[in-house]
Amino acid sequence: MYREMFDKGIEWRAHAHSIRRLYGNWLALREQARAVPFAEFDPATLGPIADDMIVFRPTADGDMIYSHYGRALVERVGTDMTGKLSTRILETVGAFFRDCNNRVLATDEPLLTLHRSAIAGQVHLWERLVLPCRDPSGEPVIVIIAKPRQFRDDLLSAVLDASLDAIVAVRLVRDDAGIPVDGEFVAVNQRAADWNGQTVEAMLQAPVLTLCPGLAESGLWTRFVDVALTRQPLQLVTRYACADADRWIEIACVPFGDGFMVTKADVTERKNAEDAMRQTQAEYAQANAALKAEIRRRQALEEELSQLATRDSLTGALNRRATTEGLRDALARSARYAHPVSVITMDLDHFKHINDRFGHAGGDAVLRRTVGLLTHGLREDVDLVGRFGGEEFVLVLPHVGVGEAVGVASRMRALLAGADVEHVDGPISFSGSFGVAAWDGRETMDRLLSRADAALYRAKAAGRNRVALDEGYGEIHVLDPGGEATLQPSGEAPPFMPTTRQGTAPRRPRRATASALPQR
Repeated sequence: MYREMFDKGIEWRAHAHSIRRLYGNWLALREQARAVPFAEFDPATLGPIADDMIVFRPTADGDMIYSHYGRALVERVGTDMTGKLSTRILETVGAFFRDCNNRVLATDEPLLTLHRSAIAGQVHLWERLVLPCRDPSGEPVIVIIAKPRQFRDDLLSAVLDASLDAIVAVRLVRDDAGIPVDGEFVAVNQRAADWNGQTVEAMLQAPVLTLCPGLAESGLWTRFVDVALTRQPLQLVTRYACADADRWIEIACVPFGDGFMVTKADVTERKNAEDAMRQTQAEYAQANAALKAEIRRRQALEEELSQLATRDSLTGALNRRATTEGLRDALARSARYAHPVSVITMDLDHFKHINDRFGHAGGDAVLRRTVGLLTHGLREDVDLVGRFGGEEFVLVLPHVGVGEAVGVASRMRALLAGADVEHVDGPISFSGSFGVAAWDGRETMDRLLSRADAALYRAKAAGRNRVALDEGYGEIHVLDPGGEATLQPSGEAPPFMPTTRQGTAPRRPRRATASALPQR
């Protein structure tokens, strides 16, 4: 297993902005006192960043216990370690974690670590900031923020291996002064391994300059390092000596994290054809067309990979990051053009019971069907449906006031309550609880989501399979599930609830009421 510890150069080695920010805060507090207070890094006060945090407290027998384990880590690792001992992790990575913790306790200095993941299959490389702190009683507390640096996806691997080009991704290895001295392969496709006469596994285990000394001799290594440092891409065609005859290869190098990505293609035939027909204008046009086609192919690949980064792999809904970015953009447009924005939070009722009775396959089928029902009737490329994790979903409805948002939620509640999923053990019935809130034009995004969540919790407390509305004045109303799917808010409307301005938002299609939908 690849793993590294760094106690110097943390500020420029770290990739994640949140890690660099917390490290800066820790240094500032260390300037004021030798012992950094844990209260400044308590996950309970840090908001969303706590989803990526771990807190360890030493036990009397010399072990350590997880007192906090962030939600994002639970989703990626697949288990919640809160309240469990560090010795619970028996793999090599567990010993590495304990070594890091013991070193921080002994030196009272922070560490930045890198390691490949053997537990979370989706994450290929993690970076972790390990900070020593003290609680008010003077007892040591270890605060960790863990962020994925690189993701490994089966589809991405398939795309790389299907490429006709040789593709490698390299992370720079630096000395204590931060100067690049070598590199490590972090991704290699099969064509690149064949090109080098190695297996993919062998290339991933060997330093770049040890495996490919010709890179330094030819000067290509220096040019590739310049790409990583200057962030300027490089493209060239060069001669490649082979046993039978010289070949021409096309090399493209682009920045990739703290390193670079290189693609190589054998273009000998194209080069010979260009040399033989260099005097004709037609050949120039053909070469230009080939170059444009290659650019379009690579742009299409980039767009596909970007799509993968924003979607939940199970349901096809937007993931948490993409949903929050979309909501943030919608609120910015709302502030500029004074149109309403509403948010609906939804939670499947008794989802654990579904998993327990029908297994995770049945639960996954219910999640996929739920996204299909939530998406039905919404405006494409306008409304957003995102999965926040587990059975929790969020809908973002731009140009929609609170009354119409309640109608949407009521319609969706009826759709879920009237649907089922076929399963070998019999049809699976399910339902959902909904919370509705409209932006008041002043509050933060987190506050808006919190109000919608509060309404959702009120709907669940009222018996589930209900819609509840937070009207923005500290009042939450639960709708009768048998009633109409629209509701007129009482009292004076907040600034961006159903607008009175003409032409500020396109008209939405009329929605069916809950009473008009078929009931199960």
